[in-house]
Amino acid sequence: MSALARFFVSQGHQVSGSDAHRSEIVDDLIKEGITIYIGHKSNNINNRLDRVVYSAAISANNPEMKKTKKLKIQTQSYAQALGELTKNYFTIAICGSHGKSTTTALLSLVMIKAGFDPTVILGTKLKEFNNSNFRLGKSCYLIIEADEYSRAFHNYFPKIIVTTNVDKEHLDIYKNLKGVIKSFNLFFKNLQPGGIIITNRQDINTLKALKNIHQKKVYFNQKTFEKHNLQITGFYNQLNAEAVWQAAKYLGVARSVAERSFSNYCGAWRRLEKISSKKSAWKGYTIFSDYAHHPTEINATLQGLKEYYSKSKIICVFQPHQQDRLTRLFKDYIPCFKASDELFLLPAHIVQGRDNYLSKRKSSLDLYRILKKKGVQVFYSHQLRDVLRQIEDSDFPKNTIIVFMGAGSLDAAVKRSL
Repeated sequence: MSALARFFVSQGHQVSGSDAHRSEIVDDLIKEGITIYIGHKSNNINNRLDRVVYSAAISANNPEMKKTKKLKIQTQSYAQALGELTKNYFTIAICGSHGKSTTTALLSLVMIKAGFDPTVILGTKLKEFNNSNFRLGKSCYLIIEADEYSRAFHNYFPKIIVTTNVDKEHLDIYKNLKGVIKSFNLFFKNLQPGGIIITNRQDINTLKALKNIHQKKVYFNQKTFEKHNLQITGFYNQLNAEAVWQAAKYLGVARSVAERSFSNYCGAWRRLEKISSKKSAWKGYTIFSDYAHHPTEINATLQGLKEYYSKSKIICVFQPHQQDRLTRLFKDYIPCFKASDELFLLPAHIVQGRDNYLSKRKSSLDLYRILKKKGVQVFYSHQLRDVLRQIEDSDFPKNTIIVFMGAGSLDAAVKRSL
């Protein structure tokens, strides 16, 4: 939503918005001159507005939505508004259950260096974009992160689709893996005539989603960009880089340009983002904040850290994101922390409007109990401050790696506390 707001501002429109809580993103928008109201109230909406764009998290009972309907103002979902843009550009859409933001960022930087000057809308902030999630280009190219939540990507009509993988995700929307695969298949059918799909041949779920899709396909399944080509860790990022290279090569970009872009890329906001601490007790530790919240992402991120920092102790502090996801994928969470040496669990971040569907729900405490029985070095606490105090009081080696992991409120809380 914030990237789309920035796009409208770049086109000369007057933009305002609201959010339930203040956040780093909200503060950034305010600094950029966008009016942001904290709290959803009907008086945030007036008859001077030409259009109201709402996120998938907003219900029809929202007071602003009710006021919008009363005043008969044109409304669009985020996906519908972004979908309009995809029809006006040569759109490259990066989709997949995992790795979308990193892949979008990498492709954007490669295309910028190659002189394509794309407009970019992605799901994280880049230092290369002055810590923004939006870049205004002057060409016909638009690069977007195409999210599958609430079937948003069904509104997009790209010329190139890059697919990282297909996994059991957003089961509150799709119910099961079969539903996820079907949704990706429908998105692939939105590919513009003469378009191309770039995807991982070794991902069996993606191959199922490609059934009856007859447009041109280019496959990647090798890590042709080895560790020395990348500053970001993990085999999965080598595959992300390979996907980007296939898209860049299709557009005529020289491999040397891609390699320079990859070697200069240090990561994005909350994607294994290195953070520092002013506290003496934390000096010597390497500290990361990471957005991983799905079992596949957690496992891949921790395995990547273990591989890169093979002689270091790995400490993971995890806040589950959405009790619905924790419940539906509970069995998948049990083995995904095996690359960490110690695990600290916090209560799940409850997502407004998305955690009301299951009568029997799993909690972080349930996960703690079963991991404890399996002999995992795991701790549970109701409060982040207690976890931080326990780490400060521990005698960890100074080369210890500490990763705070989750898609909820943990990142902001850690940055405030350290």
